[in-house]
Amino acid sequence: MKYDFFNDYDFIPYDLAIKFDYRLENVVNKLQNFFKNVKIDSFEDEYVEFYLAGSCIKADSFRDIDIFLFTKEKLKRVCSNLDRKYFLYENNSNTYLYDTDLVQIVYRERFLDKDLKFIVDIFDFHSTKIGFKCVLDTKNFEITVNNADVREDFVNYVLTKKNGLTRVNLNPFVTLQRAIHFLKRGDDVPFYVFLEIFSKISLIEKDEPIEKYFDRLQGDEEKVKEVKDAISKYLSFKNN
Repeated sequence: MKYDFFNDYDFIPYDLAIKFDYRLENVVNKLQNFFKNVKIDSFEDEYVEFYLAGSCIKADSFRDIDIFLFTKEKLKRVCSNLDRKYFLYENNSNTYLYDTDLVQIVYRERFLDKDLKFIVDIFDFHSTKIGFKCVLDTKNFEITVNNADVREDFVNYVLTKKNGLTRVNLNPFVTLQRAIHFLKRGDDVPFYVFLEIFSKISLIEKDEPIEKYFDRLQGDEEKVKEVKDAISKYLSFKNN
């Protein structure tokens, strides 16, 4: 195994640890190729540290790769050196399409000066409760994985496809959007998840600006517009 830290978790069956190791190596290789081949010029920073959202190793295939940079300045410097012909859109992230993979590069103010444990704590659904701390050497484009945080909730999800929830986003419509996405993808999203989301939505005050609930919606421009329209209609009806 290349990443033997998977063996440090006694709740990960050995055969699953082998799969995680293989999948993580595959993701790292894809990211290395992305940064090497999409760059315009030499990167300003010799080393780029980032957190890798580990949900991309839950199966042999994945939809996207999410990486969180440590500062807004680092995000700007990295993205300014990436070829725009691979750029798709900017919403909650700077999203690029390379080969057949979506690479989403993100900065979150609330993650500033936070450790990996804090990052994984913030992740909401059980299918997301895993993360890695990595560093890219921009001279040779090798990525080193320095730390991992794997939660038992994530392992149980991989084994059962039952996708529970640990927290509802400050914008409950974001969590609702994600729950529907996971359900359509084939996950078993328990009934209590929707009750928790709807209970948060029911607490929205009449005098709150509707635009507040447009924050952090996911998807391209067309998809986000569709969701915003639905939220506006719902809250307008609810508040009358």
